[in-house]
Parts: sequence; C-alpha cells; structure tokens
Amino acid sequence: MSVYADVSEWQVPVDDGYPHRVLCIRSNDGDHRDLNWHVNHEWCRRRCDAGELEFFIVYFVWRPNWRATVDVLKDVVGEPYPRMAVMIDVESWGGQITGDQSDGVNRAYWAVADWLGSPRRVIGYGTVDDLNRLWRVKPDGIRLVVAAYGTNPDYPGKVAHQYTNGQGYGTGLGTETPLPDGAPPFGHCDMNSADGLTARQFAAACGVPATSEAGIT
Repeated sequence: MSVYADVSEWQVPVDDGYPHRVLCIRSNDGDHRDLNWHVNHEWCRRRCDAGELEFFIVYFVWRPNWRATVDVLKDVVGEPYPRMAVMIDVESWGGQITGDQSDGVNRAYWAVADWLGSPRRVIGYGTVDDLNRLWRVKPDGIRLVVAAYGTNPDYPGKVAHQYTNGQGYGTGLGTETPLPDGAPPFGHCDMNSADGLTARQFAAACGVPATSEAGIT
C-alpha cells in the first residue's frame, strides 16, 4: 500500500519533513494558478532526482473552459518532468458543473496525453457520483483515484482511493492500523491510498517507468 497526500495552496508548501514516496500537488483550478505551485513543483523534482520520491502527480481542476485550463497547466509545468503523471480532477463543485461533460473532459485528457507523450501518464479523479454523472464515457484503460470517505468502493479502473479529507475516516477500511488523516508539514489534509501497490508499482500503473528506465539516477 502506498499512502500519499494531496495538497494545494490551501496547505503550507511542502518541505523535507514529508514522509511518503508519492505526492500529489495542484497546478491550477481552471485558469487560476495554484499559489504554492512553484515551491511544491521544485521540491518534487528535487526529491525525485535524489531518489527520495518515487514519482509525483500534478492535478488540475477540470472546468468547462478546458482549453484554457490545459493551456495554464502546460504553462506552469513547462517541460514535463519524466517522473510526473497528471490527474484530471472532475467534480461538480456543489452544482457548478452539471450534466454529461464527457466530450470536454476527454478532449482535455487527450490534449494532456499528447503533451506528455503517453495516455498512461494521465489519470482521473472524482467521487463515484461525479464520475458517473459528469464523465460517463471515459477513455479505455484510464486509471482513476476514487474519493470516498468511510468506504472503499469498487470502480472500473480504480488505482487509488482518497479515503479522507483530513477529518477522520482512516479506520475500518480493511487495514490493520488506521490510515493517517494527514502528513507533515501539512497537518490534516486529503490523503490517498494505492491499495496493494508499492510506490514503484503505483508509478508504473500511472505510466511512469522504473527509475533506471527513466534514465534518472
């Protein structure tokens, strides 16, 4: 099992006290650029170079202006780091986004896949309800992080589970010990578990090759 945090400008910037081998950081919400992006991104690259981080996930919040959203992602990232995957965060945001948005989400997916050079490096995120309502038709083989607090539902393509928003829920999920509600230096925050996968196996499932294959020492 690989446990990792999911953070944005709503938390403090990451530092070397972070204990896990995977981290998920936000790049942008639509055309809003995350205020902690530069610190978090630089840290992830440095820790990957040092072998302290297996890989990292950059996520962006999908909005109907998906072209501008993807353009902002590309602009803030620059040259994609080889040990980076990208996650599309698909949510209704309390009714702001409704109906079947599959066309726009899939167009964003393929735009990012073309940019990274591999669709395997693009994953998705959402609750079961949002994934079913907003993203009804998904690309074949896509891997998904499913958000469900207090339960761990099966879902086609699920590669990881966001089990808490930092407010409990880390118990009773079939694990021998409670899962953490957060991680240093962030305190309580969104936490995820790639059940049954080591960090390296999780990276491979997200299209990121083993370190030696990536040409990084």
